[in-house]
Amino acid sequence: MRNPDLLLYVVHVAFWASFGITRKLLHREPETSSAAVATSQEYTAPFSRTVLAFHMLGFGVLYFGIGNAVIPNRVPPWFPGQRLVGTLVIALGGALMSWALVSFHSWRFRAKLDEGHQLATNGAFRLVRHPIYSGLTLLALGSAIWAPTATIWSGFALIAIGSELRARSEEVLLKRAFGDAYVDYSKHTRRFIPFVY
Repeated sequence: MRNPDLLLYVVHVAFWASFGITRKLLHREPETSSAAVATSQEYTAPFSRTVLAFHMLGFGVLYFGIGNAVIPNRVPPWFPGQRLVGTLVIALGGALMSWALVSFHSWRFRAKLDEGHQLATNGAFRLVRHPIYSGLTLLALGSAIWAPTATIWSGFALIAIGSELRARSEEVLLKRAFGDAYVDYSKHTRRFIPFVY
């Protein structure tokens, strides 16, 4: 193959396809349980549009950087196996997001809870409080490992910061909606990296 780095686009398509397929085919309707902690009204996270826009800026920079490195075949060498390692990191992110979607019943772009929304603490949410944002950050990290340019690393940094901002904004919402149940869950489950952060 004249430009093996074009495969990075294939890996990204597989990542997003796994998200979409899981969302459409494997996503189950929430089971009603009297033991489940649920909201009694609708809530929206503070600054949810602003932090979403910041996150999207990171993706814009990431994909601009990928295009500038991959299409003209200017991916800098970093270490042997960087493409494989990048692919594995992206695959881990895709698997984490798909696992989260199997048990999370009301995913949205913006942080908003409808009345009756249940607190997700099972599946991938047992490992980290924000597995979808962790998966998105792993997508960006894997891309930066595969094609280590300043622009792509900048996109990764913006996505990581955007994930942090969105997570913190949602946590304010979740504490308000679920009170002590969410505080207790937060004490036992890390934000992005199991047992670390």
